[in-house]
Amino acid sequence: MRILALADEAPPKDPAELVRLNAPDAVVTLGDLEPPWIASLAGLELPRIGVHGNHDGERELEAAGVRDVHLERAEVDGWSFVGFEGCVRYGEGPHQYSQEDAARMVEELPAADVLVCHCPPWGVNDEPDDPAHEGFRALREWVERHEPRYLLHGHTTPDPRSRTWRLGRTEVLWVRGAAVLEFAG
Repeated sequence: MRILALADEAPPKDPAELVRLNAPDAVVTLGDLEPPWIASLAGLELPRIGVHGNHDGERELEAAGVRDVHLERAEVDGWSFVGFEGCVRYGEGPHQYSQEDAARMVEELPAADVLVCHCPPWGVNDEPDDPAHEGFRALREWVERHEPRYLLHGHTTPDPRSRTWRLGRTEVLWVRGAAVLEFAG
């Protein structure tokens, strides 16, 4: 399965053009995408799923024709996806949660092949000394327990020397801007 993933900064080309050039099976948004950057997604005829980032307003995904999968499971071409939005609370604004709130929400998160999240799990490409960029502890426990095949996230900027590529049997894919990802069957 081929995915066009978008996160955290303007893609290098309009997303509809990226879809035309790369022929993905689905588009996955990982948050912190300004509405003009993703507006063209609304006119596409392929599955579009995603989660909000901590800088997104309410219902921005809906306006772009993207199905919000926060705490929900979606099936796309035989692959199951589940989402977790936002980041650890560091200030005012939507889509921010305390570690305790996240732990309660993660209890509702069903198992899936792919975890789609804005903020990564604790210890996975996060910055624990920066309150705005630390990962969710409960999300890490969820990944270790359910072992999804892939974990897609944005939000942070991992140091290339210490970037996490795997968490147990789960392949970790970090996205900034746009990336075309191939999922092996």
